[in-house]
Formats: sequence, structure tokens, C-alpha cells
Amino acid sequence: MSADVIVGLVIIGTSIWVAIDASRIGARKGLVKGLADIGPAGWFFCCLLIWIIGFPVYLAKRSQIIHAVATAATAVPPQDSTVQVVPYPLVPPPSLYPSPRAQGQRGSWEGTASAVTSKADELSKLAALLQSGVLTQEEFNTEKARLLAAPSLPVTPPPAPN
Repeated sequence: MSADVIVGLVIIGTSIWVAIDASRIGARKGLVKGLADIGPAGWFFCCLLIWIIGFPVYLAKRSQIIHAVATAATAVPPQDSTVQVVPYPLVPPPSLYPSPRAQGQRGSWEGTASAVTSKADELSKLAALLQSGVLTQEEFNTEKARLLAAPSLPVTPPPAPN
């Protein structure tokens, strides 16, 4: 074998070893400062293309990379004092029916045949909710009274926009 072939095999072999070792120790971009801030693929190509510089730099930075990986794994990110952790708010469920005041304000959904149902349909839905245990008897009575007190909505299409 000629010397050129041996040198080529050494360069390829050490470059592969560097890539495997960098991957095994957890090297990745953002761990160290400077030109050595690259991942396993970067170390492989650096050693393969400019071996005379890349391989010694990897060997010199290897312990720094291992320390940075260990520090990053155990470090707890500092909490920003401006961020407050708020528990998930308990929002009461929306009323089953709009308030009489809201019924007086015509929305875009009002007046369409698919949105307006009869009071009898609504009462049967309430009864089903009561029987299934979703509503208590008190809630059922309250919603029933609200439904019966509310004026009926006309089933007319909304005016066409000009």
C-alpha cells in the first residue's frame, strides 16, 4: 500500500470516529462558543476536509463539549420574573340560553331556520339533560323558567346586506 492510501484511510477512519464520538457524547450546536459550536455531522466534515486542523481541534474541545452537555442536562432554566404561572381558570359553562337582553339584540345567527328551534324542542333537550344527570332539578327549573319567559324569535331571514 502506498502512503497516500494509508493517509486517506486514517483521515476517513478518524473522521468517522469523530462523528460517532461526537454523537455519543451529545455534541450539538449551541453548547460551546466559537468555531467548535457544531454537531456530529459538522465535526465529521471538518475532520474529513481539513483533517490537520479539525481533528486536533475536536480532541482539544472534546472535554469542553462533555462538560457543556452535562451542564445543559442538569441546568434548570431561570424563571423570568415577569411571567406568572396562572392555574387554568375555572370558567363557568355558558348559559344554555341567551339572556333576554341578548335576545333583544339581533345577531347574525338569529332568524335562520337552522338556529331557531321551538320551545318544545328546547324543553325536551332540557328534560333529557335532567334525566341523564347533567342538570340538577334546580338547574332544570331555572332554565325552564328562563325559556318560558323568553319571547319567541321570529323565523325570518336576516335582511340582505346592501
